[in-house]
Amino acid sequence: MAMFDDNKKIGIGCCGLGVICLFLGLFLLFDRTLLALGNVAFLLGLALLMGKKVIKFFFRKEKWKGTSAFFAGISIIIYGWPFVGFVIEMYGVWKLFAAFLPNLISSLQYTVPGASAVMNTWPISVVVGAIKDNRRLPL
Repeated sequence: MAMFDDNKKIGIGCCGLGVICLFLGLFLLFDRTLLALGNVAFLLGLALLMGKKVIKFFFRKEKWKGTSAFFAGISIIIYGWPFVGFVIEMYGVWKLFAAFLPNLISSLQYTVPGASAVMNTWPISVVVGAIKDNRRLPL
């Protein structure tokens, strides 16, 4: 089992808190405060997990569309239009992390008990199949 230093442990916790706040903000009909708090916690967690590489990740030349959409979405949420900002932010998340999704799905299927059964059900299996087939991803 891999050992994590304190920054990585705190980063994992911040990312988890950010995802929880984003889901709560989404389920509470786009609550602006929870969405903004989730975004800040998620970005802080990524910075603690990746260290100085987070700047290189967000500001690479080939990821400029995703980065600009992600930060524009956060700004629009803070400004006061949470639905529009969330849609723009999700486009940015897709553009930033789409190449990582096949690896994430494969590791979830092999490590999380029951995840493979859930991902093989009809509506989810279509989406999972499209994501895992790299030739069909709209990058």
